[in-house]
Amino acid sequence: MGKQPVIQTCPDCHGPLKWVETEKQARFKGVEVRYAAGLYRCADCGLEVADVEATADLQERLADAYRQAEGLLSGAEIRRLRERKGLTQQALAEALNVGIASIKRWETGVIQSRSMDTLLRTLLLDSPCNDHTGKRDFSIPRIRLVLDAFEKHLGRPLLKKDDRMLYAAKYLWYADMAAFRDLGRGLTGATYAALPMGPQLNNYRDLVDEIAKADPSSVPPLTASESAIIAAVAKTFPTNKKIYEASHREKVWQQCTTGAIIPYSRAAELTEIALIELSDQK
Repeated sequence: MGKQPVIQTCPDCHGPLKWVETEKQARFKGVEVRYAAGLYRCADCGLEVADVEATADLQERLADAYRQAEGLLSGAEIRRLRERKGLTQQALAEALNVGIASIKRWETGVIQSRSMDTLLRTLLLDSPCNDHTGKRDFSIPRIRLVLDAFEKHLGRPLLKKDDRMLYAAKYLWYADMAAFRDLGRGLTGATYAALPMGPQLNNYRDLVDEIAKADPSSVPPLTASESAIIAAVAKTFPTNKKIYEASHREKVWQQCTTGAIIPYSRAAELTEIALIELSDQK
């Protein structure tokens, strides 16, 4: 139920104000939106006014109308999906590598960026876990942790400005797929798409900046087996050229249509990276 009718005095003509539910149209951030509005209307002169509580509600409704028009999760959807996953606001903030204040703002009307909306959807929306995320929750800081480990083994940076993660994504892909094959689950929870340039982190354009600024110390360290996977991939593909060419020889990539998600369930079909001897299966 909406707010109960309350009689007040019109600030203009001093006539009676009554609570009404109506539809409004507004231009917000350059987009024309329509939204349900609850406010007070003067029965005599028609002036519409809102108190502090109603104003806050109107702002949230307007923001959600914009988010709906732009294909972004609403505040209520973020809250509902978070609760369905059993996550507290703090847990969600840690998974996204943001402050808890950001989660609170997004759930009460502040509009998240499109890149953050992508991250929220990746983490909160249900997807075929085995095939899309390798039986692991998606984690930006963990991606950074894995890339940092690769850089130590390779002795060179993988995260470079404006390089579209062309090579970094392939190291991640091989590590995730090999880990799923040999350990039973991937390393990062990332989803990969079959693109013309080879296997690529899905929605990489929205993720690259978040990965670059993520804090790898905010997640548990790699296990011995996970570290062995990364070391083996780095040893097998010591150069960008080698991993680029190898990924293009994989039938797992070749047989996917352009843009399709590469299923983890096909990890056993990898031909360019051998089974890895592991001493720690934890």
